[in-house]
Amino acid sequence: MASATFSVPKPSLQGFTEFSGLRSSSASLPFGKKLSSDEFVSAITFQTSAMGSSGGYRKGVTEAKLKVAINGFGRIGRNFLRCWHGRKDSPFDVIAINDTGGVKQASHLLKYDSTLGIFDADVKPSGDAALSVDGKIIKVVSNRNPSLLPWKELGIDIVIEGTGVFVDREGAGKHIEAGAKKVIITAPGKGDIPTYVVGVNADAYNPDEPIISNASCTTNCLAPFVKVLDQKF
Repeated sequence: MASATFSVPKPSLQGFTEFSGLRSSSASLPFGKKLSSDEFVSAITFQTSAMGSSGGYRKGVTEAKLKVAINGFGRIGRNFLRCWHGRKDSPFDVIAINDTGGVKQASHLLKYDSTLGIFDADVKPSGDAALSVDGKIIKVVSNRNPSLLPWKELGIDIVIEGTGVFVDREGAGKHIEAGAKKVIITAPGKGDIPTYVVGVNADAYNPDEPIISNASCTTNCLAPFVKVLDQKF
């Protein structure tokens, strides 16, 4: 993967909330002045923070958790939860899932996956409105209208928009209306929604943008290779 450099405007150590634009969040992960693309991935995707020092970067300790909600518990939504669960030092805390299938279906499909196999975790319903994953209780709601979801009540920082439906600014913006601070679309965004692929153009990320797209799985697989070919030839 090609390396990119991410500069934080202020020379002092910045919190993760400032870097990501979540300035009103209670979470704070210390960063140095610059982040390589690998360190950016570590910070954004489930690793501990990187702290600046005279000897370079060293792993830090998560000081607080960013509250995450998953909208759409299909393939990507379940994969996100599996990845998050496998990283105990993650700066994220999955608080809620919105899915129309209900708790029993969500529990079964998370536990038994025909592609990834059986999930190595104790997964079971916790009443009619929650899911238990190794004792971690995750609220499960069911509403097809994102603007009616309890994101403000739950203090959600980031929504993982995985339905494949709300991929334009109007649709994804309903999560913001509901009280979420940021939305990451797990599909190509429509209209003027910016798209970022780590290792390709993530250094252009604007922390003031509340809605972004992480592109498609195909784009994430091919874009890093295409970038290298374009730069070399």
